[in-house]
Amino acid sequence: MFLGWAQVWQNNQTDAYLRNQVVTDPHSPAKFRVNGPMSNMPEFREAWGCEPGDPMVLADTAQVIIW
Repeated sequence: MFLGWAQVWQNNQTDAYLRNQVVTDPHSPAKFRVNGPMSNMPEFREAWGCEPGDPMVLADTAQVIIW
């Protein structure tokens, strides 16, 4: 599931395109649409064997909890 989600959003953007997207598009760039949700999911950390201190592991106090 996690790999599929990342593959859906994969793209190749120039810096100029990314700057334009940030200014003109209300949607977040793909990198943040993938890394943001995944770094908030304990299931992701477990599936990929992430450890505290890894780039995709947020501190408990930094995680977003909705429900």
